[in-house]
Amino acid sequence: MSVVICKLPKAGIGNQLFPLMHSIIFAEINNLPLIITGYYQLKIGPFIRREKTKRNYLGYYNFQKNIGYYIIDLLKIAYLKFRFEQIHEPSISSIQHTEHKVYIFHKMPSISDYFIHLRNYRTLTINSFWSILHPGIIKMINNNKWYNIGVHVRMGDFRKLINNEPYIGGHVRTPEKYFIDTINQIRNKLNRDETVAIYTDGYRSEFNELLITSNLVFIEGNPDIVDLVCLSKSKIIITSPSSTFSYWAAFLSDAKIVQHPEIQHPVINKKLNIDLLDNI
Repeated sequence: MSVVICKLPKAGIGNQLFPLMHSIIFAEINNLPLIITGYYQLKIGPFIRREKTKRNYLGYYNFQKNIGYYIIDLLKIAYLKFRFEQIHEPSISSIQHTEHKVYIFHKMPSISDYFIHLRNYRTLTINSFWSILHPGIIKMINNNKWYNIGVHVRMGDFRKLINNEPYIGGHVRTPEKYFIDTINQIRNKLNRDETVAIYTDGYRSEFNELLITSNLVFIEGNPDIVDLVCLSKSKIIITSPSSTFSYWAAFLSDAKIVQHPEIQHPVINKKLNIDLLDNI
């Protein structure tokens, strides 16, 4: 029998979801056993940078095991990798079954198209995502209120723009003015002051202008994955450029997706043309 192995990278939840879902879908369509490791992590960076989110994802998924069984899995993987042929990042497709293979997933896809390997399996990916969530996480999701307009503002380790530095994307914080202008455009089109939920890994004190905008709800206190799912429940999602957290919320959602006009990523929906926005 062959086996699939997923080694979660030392990264944020959006980046981790790519190898995780790649391995789950590959194992599912090929009816192979799956071993997942890497969920016991201590990330020092968020503490050093005093980030609001410390990126500890224990308790998020029902496949996570206690430390004893986790060590057993690590020993099992070491044995399998020693005995079997290793195939890294195989194509996510149905394969001809062969014995004694170890299929290993641990990498991110290309930034040019994050969902290139999952787009054809979107329904299966969404169903599999829900199936791995811990019951406690699902309960927290159901206890949250969802809003028609959800905005993700990525901060954390994204650096601030310096003085009059032009915004060109990358790992820098999107100017608050972009979110304010986009919210106002949508509200003007809807002809009402629709409530907007702000999901962010930043502190209130890090905002200068956005939170002054009327009728905003600043979402706090949830595990990251609860915020991600609640954001996906919005009918319109305003994403943060270069944030895989935003893109996963969009991929899991049937919402209309707003992306920065200068920084587009192929997610699941095309960029929303606000001028053609239907009522919500």
